Amino acid sequence: MKTVTSIEKRNSVKKDYNTIAEQYSEEFGKIYEDEDVINEFISKLKPNSKILDLGGGTGKLTDLFIKKGYEAICYDFSLEMMKKAKEFYPNIPYILDDMLNMEQHFKKNTFDGIIAFYSLFHIPREDINNVFASINKLLNEDGIFCFVVQLGDGEDFIDEPYLKENGKNVLYFNFFTKEQIEKLLKNNNFKKIYETEKEEIGEDELGEEGNNKIFVIAKKTKF
Repeated sequence: MKTVTSIEKRNSVKKDYNTIAEQYSEEFGKIYEDEDVINEFISKLKPNSKILDLGGGTGKLTDLFIKKGYEAICYDFSLEMMKKAKEFYPNIPYILDDMLNMEQHFKKNTFDGIIAFYSLFHIPREDINNVFASINKLLNEDGIFCFVVQLGDGEDFIDEPYLKENGKNVLYFNFFTKEQIEKLLKNNNFKKIYETEKEEIGEDELGEEGNNKIFVIAKKTKF
């Protein structure tokens, strides 16, 4: 991949999701994927937990957590996705900003759980450790962190399936090896307590064919 700055990578993601918000929300805006992992995450939480839904998009997980009795906040940097969230779930709290700025919005030890479903693979390689560090800071003692990334090695601009021929090589994607995931967890004081791997299938899936998704739940180990 040619030399591209962090802001250029992140802007490609923001532009993409602003462009496809209508199509994406029609297909996925109210559908819960990977409920087995979501339920596993919920099972690790304390009653009345406060949850941050990072890269929450249409807000469907935030709404789900609120309906289950938790306090939850959606956080995303796509204005058009936020508009769809407000249309679908008008009462959910929503913060519109880049994930790299989350410490500007919250104090340390604010959340009992943080979930980043299908969002961390859009964080530039040079920024991902800082994001993990921020998540650790925002979590309470024994806080729970759930995330999914796509296995592979390196970073690239991939095709956006919703845009067909106009979506060639437009969306920044960061792939992770299992070793990189383990290093991120260790360096930022997380202990892995759950992991499952799922096959990436279908022509409309993001990422390269054959790159499996890996779901991880970890606990903060230092307060």
